Amino acid sequence: MTKDFFEFMEESTGVRLNDVQREAVLHTDGPLLLLASPGSGKTTTLNMKIGYLLLEKKVRADRIMAITFSKASARDMSERFDRFFSGLTNEKVHFSTIHSFAFQVVREYLRKKNQDFQLIEGQVPQDEWKKGWDGPEVPLHKKFILKKIYEDTNGTQMTDDEMDELMTYISFVKNRMASGKELDKITCTVKNAVSIYQAYERFKKNHSAQLLLDFDDMLTYCYQYLLDDAVILSKYQKKFEYLLTDESQDNSVVQHEIVKLLSQPQNNLCVVADDDQSIFMWRGSDVTKLLQFEKEYPGATVMTMSQNYRSSQEIVQASNQFIKRNQNRYPKEMFTSNSSDQPVAIKTMHHYEDQLKYVTEEIKKSGVSEEVAVLYRNNASAVPLADKLDKAGVHFYMKDIDPKFFKHWIVEDMLNFMRFTYNDRRVDILERIHMKFNAYISKRQIAYLKKMPIETSIFDTLLDSELPSYQKKAIPKAQKLFQSINQMPPDQAIRTIREKLGYDHAIKKMCEKFGFNSEHLFGIIDTLEKIAEGLGTLKDFANRLKELEHLVQTSKFNKNKSNLTLTTFHSAKGLEYDKVYMIDLINGVVPSQNDMERYRNKEYGPMEEAVRLFYVGMTRARTNLELLTYHYKGSERVTESIFVTNVKKIVQPASEIPSSKKSKYAASDLSDESLLQHDDIDIGLEVIHSKFGPGVIKEYGGDQIGIQFEEGGYKEMLLEVCLSNGLLKKL
Repeated sequence: MTKDFFEFMEESTGVRLNDVQREAVLHTDGPLLLLASPGSGKTTTLNMKIGYLLLEKKVRADRIMAITFSKASARDMSERFDRFFSGLTNEKVHFSTIHSFAFQVVREYLRKKNQDFQLIEGQVPQDEWKKGWDGPEVPLHKKFILKKIYEDTNGTQMTDDEMDELMTYISFVKNRMASGKELDKITCTVKNAVSIYQAYERFKKNHSAQLLLDFDDMLTYCYQYLLDDAVILSKYQKKFEYLLTDESQDNSVVQHEIVKLLSQPQNNLCVVADDDQSIFMWRGSDVTKLLQFEKEYPGATVMTMSQNYRSSQEIVQASNQFIKRNQNRYPKEMFTSNSSDQPVAIKTMHHYEDQLKYVTEEIKKSGVSEEVAVLYRNNASAVPLADKLDKAGVHFYMKDIDPKFFKHWIVEDMLNFMRFTYNDRRVDILERIHMKFNAYISKRQIAYLKKMPIETSIFDTLLDSELPSYQKKAIPKAQKLFQSINQMPPDQAIRTIREKLGYDHAIKKMCEKFGFNSEHLFGIIDTLEKIAEGLGTLKDFANRLKELEHLVQTSKFNKNKSNLTLTTFHSAKGLEYDKVYMIDLINGVVPSQNDMERYRNKEYGPMEEAVRLFYVGMTRARTNLELLTYHYKGSERVTESIFVTNVKKIVQPASEIPSSKKSKYAASDLSDESLLQHDDIDIGLEVIHSKFGPGVIKEYGGDQIGIQFEEGGYKEMLLEVCLSNGLLKKL
């Protein structure tokens, strides 16, 4: 009967399962963890397993529940199931997201308790968000509530960046089921984040007769209600005899706990996951739950689907070796029977601009039928790339649409500086930027100007008043700069605003005072400067920003029209392309500055997730994979991503890597066994230099190595000079 099922499915669908896939299909009783490498056919295997339960084991469809991570995944699984089994069975299996199921439980419990509730989360139109609210009552929406609590707590206005970080923090707290003193241990730069979160929870619970719920409450309340109500729990445990979960590496702690409750007591649970693709830790996912699966479910079976059907031998071999950098994982060896193709290419450019030019020119050479993707770590990378592609006449589909860039206060600041150069009588504009340039204009002076009839330059009006001596010098200088900026090309104007008017210095001070992410903010300013290049006037720059905003927002309509996709590493998961370019691969971006800093402090989790994210990017490619890095961004010297350096070691034959040899300059006590080799190097490694003594590797990429010495301070050195002359050893 079993043999007939696999033969019949091969004849009717054309799908031939390999031995491990068949074994997974046949394992129906008891807990099973199915570790599925990229491109290993996990969705097909999961659907075949459901078909086997229906057709061979005669399990009713309503006794089977398949849980996926997202609506898109649920839709994909359902469509594939229909393709395989339409005509073979009329029964409909329940494909659901964990949120959808959780909300069903919450509704049922609250109806039972006669408790009214209201959902307070969803999109807020930009104009409505800017308008805020007029009356004493705050609108019942998560963002408005948090904004009001933030302002009441901190006494200042909330930025969009702070809102994003606070929303992420609250979601993380709930998904990790954190409480009490644990809240203080979770990183959040928003001032008084814990107090704001606790006030937000009180507001929701104490609001009139209605219980207010956000999306994450669906999960936490579902879990609590299942624990509290034995009748409801028993109902769903009996209803679903077989439980299958896909993409389980993305499940948060509370999601894992809900699944564990539902699967009891028989534990006919199939968990399909890949611990090497767990990349949503910031959203509350917890890879340790997978690594402890056999402890959580005694007697569990763990199988590994390691055959990759997607990628060429070169990509599979490089990816498989790269992910072994991580220690906290299930050991596995991904392999493929696919043919050999192009070697993994590593392109090192001199300048950031060279990278954009190279990618654009290469994409223009792509074949019409070739599916191409450009992957990046942060959405900030997308805007200058979109600008370059558009100017070259290349159409694209952008999977992650992030219009917030064009509404960011940094962008507004820059436009306001430019507006003020056209009319320096505008007190309303000056009020928005007066703290951000070197004229030291106070709030009291702004209030004074508002009361005055401004018939000439604001600067002249101020100079006619009583001023401290430092302002008497600063204001004429600022006035002259504003007048000159009006006649400059926009890229030169931005540099002048940054350097001579002191905008960069003001932003640094704000970052120090409020804990803003300086890397993110200066990245936006750099992007604006890049967009401004080649434009003639300040008005041209403002118009170009509007064009780009429209281009980004409408690129979603190109999904089935363009063979080029621009997307983040995160959103690329589950997708595949013929050719993949991974860009902006420099330390500080991939991995991020935060990942590197925490790694130096021996907190390894964030760096391991960064490795997994890079691995996800690599394994999106079928035949062509290119990793792009560069030496300079603007005038700043940057270093090649340590991950690129790792891949170089993998794809470059050992014979081509210079071997370390002792020289007459090396310290006499350096033994050959202790000499630092290429394979030893890692951020955070403690070393000793023959001249400068002990230190810690802080930066590593390309031809550079940066070491913080105990006595000699921080020094950047040429890596090959250190290795070939035996100047460094391991401590």
